[in-house]
Amino acid sequence: MIYRLLTIALWPVFFIYTLKIALRDKSSRYFFQRLGFSYPARADKNIWIHCASVGEVNTYLPLHIELLKQFPDTQFVITTNTVTGASTVNRHKLERTRHCYLPVESAFAIKRFFKAWQPTQCLIMETELWPLLYQLCHINNISISIINARLSHRTLSANNWIKSLYKTSFSYVDNIICKSDIELNNFISLGASSTQLSTGGNLKFVHTHNEQTIKPIKLNNQPYCVAASTHNDEELQLARLWQKLNPDMLLVIVPRHPNRSSQIQKQLDSLNTRYAVRSQNQDIKADTKIYLADTLGELSNFMAGAEFVFIGGSLIKHGGQNILESARLGKLTLCGPHMFNFKDEVEFLLDNNACLQVKSINELEPVISGYFNKPENFVSIANNAKYALQKQSTILETYLSKIPEVK
Repeated sequence: MIYRLLTIALWPVFFIYTLKIALRDKSSRYFFQRLGFSYPARADKNIWIHCASVGEVNTYLPLHIELLKQFPDTQFVITTNTVTGASTVNRHKLERTRHCYLPVESAFAIKRFFKAWQPTQCLIMETELWPLLYQLCHINNISISIINARLSHRTLSANNWIKSLYKTSFSYVDNIICKSDIELNNFISLGASSTQLSTGGNLKFVHTHNEQTIKPIKLNNQPYCVAASTHNDEELQLARLWQKLNPDMLLVIVPRHPNRSSQIQKQLDSLNTRYAVRSQNQDIKADTKIYLADTLGELSNFMAGAEFVFIGGSLIKHGGQNILESARLGKLTLCGPHMFNFKDEVEFLLDNNACLQVKSINELEPVISGYFNKPENFVSIANNAKYALQKQSTILETYLSKIPEVK
């Protein structure tokens, strides 16, 4: 009851935050749908899948292709929290599948969402825990399955009141399919019942063959490496390293949040090094050392054309970003020490000698220098990654067997 009253009191905050994001991303649909408006007048009954953003959508998509086959007469709606997630869903033009933004944690918005889409069951990707949403699903007889389930470090470290909300939320969930036994135990520690839990494996490991459709970006036929999904301070650290090494290869920085572009440019200006900005259509010249790819939806294409990839969010205590996409493309993949949000993925690749993890920017320097001197010494690591991920084909079958039939 306290939590529900809190969601009512926070409605002005939801409104202002949603408006801010909608204006930033220039999406009126985001604004209206998040607040409970602009839904279809009446949609067919749907299986509803929620994916927070781009990473969750990409992880889920191989399973969706199989669900379309398994339920040939069923309609689907995929919700996301972000505009970039929406773009990813829409770009794939999935049959019998529409996109909608997840309503904010408000009874008014959630009930309008249910009335419009009439979901029969809900599949939640990974770690989205919304107490009011889960309770209203239960009241409306919408079964909930959490798939590829994991709990973040922040969730596990929450205070006791928040943890009590999580425990109550789990009581409304029918099925929790965890990506590992470690995550299964984490859910138990937060109050989930062992009867709800099972281990299905990590859907991120599923080999999708989508890499064959990814067109590599070429930059004046100049070789380059990619710093993928970087965060504040990482761009500066990597740019300084690049300036010190002064290689013939271009450093392409693809920030996790492109709206930080002006901030990154100010940091690069302080180094007195030549760089070009993609969003401004600036040309790459002979003395250009860094290319700031501050655009949306091109990371995969840049990685496909790269000589090697460094995973951002790992030189700072952010917890890393998805390390598997570049590995699946057969690219040499490097990361820093702070990969705690992708612990299973890193351990899997390290166990298969399929990536390199360094402890600091100083330790990264000799690794990159070694690549420049003898790139052939690193070929086996990239090949190991692609082969190891190709062997994870049974994971998809496991999930399909655990997802309930359509009511």
